[in-house]
Amino acid sequence: MSRLIFVLGAVSVAVLLLAGCGTTTGGQTVKLTEADAGKRVELAPGDTLEIALEGNPSTGYNWEVESVDNAILKQVGEPQFEADSSAVGSPGVITLAFQALASGQTNLKLIYHRSFEPEVAPLETYEVSVVVK
Repeated sequence: MSRLIFVLGAVSVAVLLLAGCGTTTGGQTVKLTEADAGKRVELAPGDTLEIALEGNPSTGYNWEVESVDNAILKQVGEPQFEADSSAVGSPGVITLAFQALASGQTNLKLIYHRSFEPEVAPLETYEVSVVVK
């Protein structure tokens, strides 16, 4: 009987330890700003890339992905805006998040434009080279 209790206890501990070893999508988070434009960033599969850029969605302008290899790097969620103040129409910081999916290299190009004015050139562009190892 005591042997059965010992075996059940050992199995329970093993199950609890293995439950904590499940696969995760998270890794490190790499944060970039306007100062990092044109640079090369290295990530591992599962890492998150966050890019924080100045913007003001109340004017109709927003940061949007123009080009990226979605097999290597995928945008996660919608851009998040944090205003500089509580004043209506205040500018602030727009943060875009991406997850590294697979090994490879891609150029990530973002444009700051009004999506309802496709014939007008973007006010700004932001590019980085992303290498996932």
